[in-house]
Amino acid sequence: MDDAKGAMPPVEPMSANRWSGADSEPYPVLAHHLLCAACVRGGCATPPCGRRRIEDLLEVLWSYPHVPLLIRADVDVARAHYLAVHGGGDQRPLPPDFAPRQAAAADRRKDLEVCRLLGIYPNTVLPAYHAYSILFTRLPALDGMCRGLSGNTAMWPECPHAASGCYERVAGAPRPGIREQTARGEDLAGQGIWALIRPRTRAEMRTAKQTSSARIRRTAERLYIRPNHLLCILCTRTAETPLAEDNLVELRQRMEAEPDIPVTLTEGCCMVCDPCNVYHPGEHLCYHAHPKNVLRDLRMLEILGLLPGATLPAREVYRLIFERIPSCRVVCGWGDGSDNAPFWSPCGGWQGTAIQDAREAGFLQRR
Repeated sequence: MDDAKGAMPPVEPMSANRWSGADSEPYPVLAHHLLCAACVRGGCATPPCGRRRIEDLLEVLWSYPHVPLLIRADVDVARAHYLAVHGGGDQRPLPPDFAPRQAAAADRRKDLEVCRLLGIYPNTVLPAYHAYSILFTRLPALDGMCRGLSGNTAMWPECPHAASGCYERVAGAPRPGIREQTARGEDLAGQGIWALIRPRTRAEMRTAKQTSSARIRRTAERLYIRPNHLLCILCTRTAETPLAEDNLVELRQRMEAEPDIPVTLTEGCCMVCDPCNVYHPGEHLCYHAHPKNVLRDLRMLEILGLLPGATLPAREVYRLIFERIPSCRVVCGWGDGSDNAPFWSPCGGWQGTAIQDAREAGFLQRR
């Protein structure tokens, strides 16, 4: 029997745990069990693989949004030689578990379908947040997956919960933007990806905003900014009211007040990030865009002729940007606008004119 909604654990402040370290071992999961986890959160009480297995997975997902998942699929059962399988030849012996593995054809197809939708090779590691972000975008319903391709349920059994709507209840929920995420905090829990990935609490983000904003405005003698966020500052250059989800406005206003304040170009999260819903303070990580932000940082540093940790007056940093980076396309759009995977997608503003506009306005350049 399926419930209206799966029970949700409490939403607590983010912290480091056994799954969150950079050297943590990946958590192994059969690819189609990612779907089962969403179904359970959507109200399925009896997943075919067993409730305990899915509850263990859900506990890991909830504990750390960037937990590395080893997404498994048994593709190698098909490496057995056909003569060894069907008789008639002197081939390498079949593995002792060959028969049950071959018999699990329906589950093996689902595992490979999930890998295909994720755009990964079987048995690849992918962080949980990205796995579900991609999965819910590309598989909003279970047609052709847990609801089969042929209707021949005797030979290719379907999941008894495939038509319950449990998966769709979670996967099909609207995906709010970062501003709404920050405003809603723990109220996101149970909706869409936030049924599996724990959001930050409003109180935690509000406190982070107050503390970090005050430091930027009043006590910081130096600003720590990751290179690509210097471009984000230009994209929000006309905003005067601070944004709840970041500290871009405060940093820009401090630099406008003190154009020669030292700016250290830090690789990784920076003074911008503290109040953001997808910032994990326990691991100092933006789990929404970690690899592509690091690549943007490194591209910018190379173009500017600098290395991580370089410290320059704010005015000089932007002089270099205006001199060497003609537009956001170079950094935020990879130069050619290529979109090879969701976790490498260009920034939404890569085709904008923020750099050109700021250059023309003489941002921080007038003495």
